[in-house]
Amino acid sequence: MTDQVTHWVRRRPRRHPVLFRLLAVASVAALAACAPSPPAIDGTGTITIAGATLIDGTGASPIEDAVVIVRGDRIEHAGSRADVPVPEGGEVVDVTGKFLIPGLVDLHNHYRDGLEEWSWALQLHAGVLTVRSLGSDHGQTPAMIAEARAGIVPAPRIFTAGVGFTHPEGFPPGKLGPATEEEARAMVRELAAQEVDLIKMWVDTFLDTRPKIGPEIRAAIADEAARHGIPVAAHVFFENDVWQLVDAGVRSFVHGVRDQEVDDEFVAMVQEKGLSFAPALGQAKTFWWVAEHPELLDDEEFRAGIQPAAFERLLDPANRVAMLESESTARRRVAYDYVTKFVRRMNEAGATITVGSDSGAGNIAYGWGTHHELETLVEDAGLTPLETLAAAGAAAAAELTDDPDFGSIAEGMAADLVLLSADPLADIRNTRRIDRVMQAGVWLERGLPEFPQP
Repeated sequence: MTDQVTHWVRRRPRRHPVLFRLLAVASVAALAACAPSPPAIDGTGTITIAGATLIDGTGASPIEDAVVIVRGDRIEHAGSRADVPVPEGGEVVDVTGKFLIPGLVDLHNHYRDGLEEWSWALQLHAGVLTVRSLGSDHGQTPAMIAEARAGIVPAPRIFTAGVGFTHPEGFPPGKLGPATEEEARAMVRELAAQEVDLIKMWVDTFLDTRPKIGPEIRAAIADEAARHGIPVAAHVFFENDVWQLVDAGVRSFVHGVRDQEVDDEFVAMVQEKGLSFAPALGQAKTFWWVAEHPELLDDEEFRAGIQPAAFERLLDPANRVAMLESESTARRRVAYDYVTKFVRRMNEAGATITVGSDSGAGNIAYGWGTHHELETLVEDAGLTPLETLAAAGAAAAAELTDDPDFGSIAEGMAADLVLLSADPLADIRNTRRIDRVMQAGVWLERGLPEFPQP
């Protein structure tokens, strides 16, 4: 495995996942009237973003006519104009009538060898400023991630699982496939030496065509990871696998239960254990969604974010018809009905739902896919736009590290900001109406990159 991964810069992994709680905002008019005027702020060397409606990424109520003051790569002050006056000096950007959200956090991405810079440029364009790479980092990708973390290559903030685990003959092929518990533990130890941020395992039969990684191997992986203080994320499909993985200590899941509806006992377990789910709903329906909505083929950001060969296949009407009529699509539609009900119930029960688009898989275009996931969580799973922005903000950030300094807009946080020209709470699709993107205190030059030529 040594040729598949290299040394990573260790991020602070979130070792004890807890249920994310949305923050509440309250105000008392009488106290506000009596409060002293805020002190003047020295704005020298700052960028002040003034007048937007602030949606801070925690689930708190929006703040109208907000002022956000950025110094260097940090947010120095954030709040209403009454609490944070526009300072003297520095640059002032009047964004009255616009909407400010944190840089988006996407917990499920797969990058392809040789296409990393293209993928990351698409995500930066889309305001996706923190990503988790889940188990497909082969070839030159580890070295590219190291360069991105060193600031050599423009990219989002990256957390990586290196190369993930599956059955030796399982889904997906080309991953780590230990045959014994000791072999699994040795592979985890090697990944720990490479300083990955988490361990990923796939627990899925892929439409009953491939064997699943066995319970004993899963338990050995989770136990060895815990010995090294590394969290584990598991791709799941079946409810019984979630129960077994929870017994093994896993708390973070991608996708969700897709084989049946869960009962009250399962919901109680999720609440007790503090489980989180990044469901990748947009990816789950990609097998028929484009065929049903060929207008997507005219969407500039969708076209830019998938490989040309895949786009050419989608252009062929016969291929789109085949997508709709295939037996596997019929089975996936049934699974999709289960998983959307699952996410709705988990959200109503207070479980942590996060955004993970599965970008790079199927027809999920980088950048576009994250916004598509936001839309799908609202339209198909019943989350509110405010809940969904928290799922791509503070909730997702809390999955990555114990004390995140990204994913929300507040004093001391990273100055990762996305300025929108329309209200995402009125229509979640307005997250795509991006005016400007700031990464670490710097306004980015946005633009859709061309697919790399061989």
